[in-house]
Amino acid sequence: MLIRPECYSCLEKLIDLSVELATEDQHLQAEARRQAREILAAEFSPSAIPAYIANIFHQAIKTITGNPDPFLRRKIAETELARQVAAEVVPRWGVDLTSRLALAAAGNALDFFRGSAEIANDMRSAVHFTDSQVDLLQQRLQGPSGLLLFLTDNAGEQFFDLPLVELLRFDGWEVHYVVKGGPIQNDLTRRDLFDSGLGPALEPIVDTGALTVGLVLNETSAAFQQSFAAADLILVKGMGHFETLAHYHDPRLFFLLQAKCHPVATALNVPLRSFVLRQAAT
Repeated sequence: MLIRPECYSCLEKLIDLSVELATEDQHLQAEARRQAREILAAEFSPSAIPAYIANIFHQAIKTITGNPDPFLRRKIAETELARQVAAEVVPRWGVDLTSRLALAAAGNALDFFRGSAEIANDMRSAVHFTDSQVDLLQQRLQGPSGLLLFLTDNAGEQFFDLPLVELLRFDGWEVHYVVKGGPIQNDLTRRDLFDSGLGPALEPIVDTGALTVGLVLNETSAAFQQSFAAADLILVKGMGHFETLAHYHDPRLFFLLQAKCHPVATALNVPLRSFVLRQAAT
């Protein structure tokens, strides 16, 4: 997904949030903010991808502040919120594929730009897909089973993903639950997953070997690239993954997300805050 003019102010907002979370030292904050904004100004162009720019300035912020995981406390809080809401709402959802896809999508309401009360309300609300190709996914799942990569998004969503992963495995698919290779924004890492207590339930777990928003395939480990090439299906959650993989016309890819910003909603041709399940090749 290519950048839009309004992405600039959103990336500025992300810089400010990341710097504030990384350190309380005012001098380090000022230097980190200055360098990150210089990166943004230099990298912002009509052919840029927003997540790629974020990846560059996040690394600068981490280096300057000496904090390898600025969003750690935010992830812990969001994970606990998701745990509590999931315990309340998961029993209400059906056991069919559409219901469990919708439940997983509800977890994608997690967003570090929004307050916990608003997030919790969205996670408790009914999910109606504005754009759904669940029939295409169902057809593919009913064919010969094989390796399915489940690319995760935010820490906390694992409580909403687990029922879907269990269903896919029950139907004979070998599901590898894919986390980031290390801390980046509030994305789920292996450490976050096991700290939440759900690590054993979601094994086997694979990490990308990379610390990037979304998936920058050439920066991932050789082992992950082999898994990606071998996968029969790839279920991809979240806007960061859509930004970085939307240009892949790969029929194995199915995007599952809530369109939380206007540029992503515009790229998907859906209203803001819509829930979407779409095959990449269509």
